[in-house]
Amino acid sequence: MHCVKAGITGGLLTKPVTVDTYLQTKYFPAISDPVILEIRRERGIELTLEGFRFYDLMRWKRGDLLTMTWNGMYVPALNTPMDLNEDGTPDVLFYQGAAPSPLPNYPIVNVSATSSQRLTNNTFGEVTWLTNITRTWAERNYYYPIPLSDITANPKLAQNPGW
Repeated sequence: MHCVKAGITGGLLTKPVTVDTYLQTKYFPAISDPVILEIRRERGIELTLEGFRFYDLMRWKRGDLLTMTWNGMYVPALNTPMDLNEDGTPDVLFYQGAAPSPLPNYPIVNVSATSSQRLTNNTFGEVTWLTNITRTWAERNYYYPIPLSDITANPKLAQNPGW
């Protein structure tokens, strides 16, 4: 099986034949089919910013993944411009404390202890967001509550569990 990826010249990819152990261990321990794991990985990337990722997690009954720490890219060091797209021009700089002076003409990100974004190892590591917020997941969240007006109109309806 080959998949053509939009925007990649000559972009034919072969079907995966080995399990991505990181993906399996961290996100989908019950899945051992490498193709299904790859589909879920790709959907996570493609659908997150399109507003559909939540519905995949509900379909797969993985709402608990919403309680994980939000983490992102790896930052090797503070105060070092990073060229993320390798075009020779810095794209971002991560710092702590006072903003660098003079300010560069690319985004700077404060990862101090008082910031909502931090690095996992203080001065390097993965970027994390809003670690001060407790995230919880309840089984009832897999279902929407049935509106009271619908239950009143049809007494044979019962409210979904937990609502």
